[in-house]
Amino acid sequence: MRRRTFLSATAATAASSLPLPARAGTANVLRFVPQADLTVVDPVMTTAYITRNHATMVWDQLYGLDSQLQPHPQMVEGHTVEDDGRLWTFTLRDGLRLP
Repeated sequence: MRRRTFLSATAATAASSLPLPARAGTANVLRFVPQADLTVVDPVMTTAYITRNHATMVWDQLYGLDSQLQPHPQMVEGHTVEDDGRLWTFTLRDGLRLP
C-alpha cells in the first residue's frame, strides 16, 4: 500500500467518525461538569480554577468585564489614582451591604 493511499484512507475514516455539531432548533441540555469538587470558596486563599469560577458567579466584584474585556465599575462609583500610581482610592457605590 502506498503511503498517500494509506493517509487519505485514514483521514477519511477519522472524518467520518467525528461527531456532528448540534443543529439549531434541537432541544438539548448543556451540562457543566467542573474538573473538581469545590473545597475552598475563598479565591484569595487558592489558585484553583473551580474556586475562581465559583467566586466569579457568586461574589460581587469591584469592576466587571464586558464582552470586549473592558472593565466597568460594578461595586464602585469610581476611583482616584495618586502618588504616581502608588495610591488608589476606591469609592463604593451607595446601597451595598454585607451578607
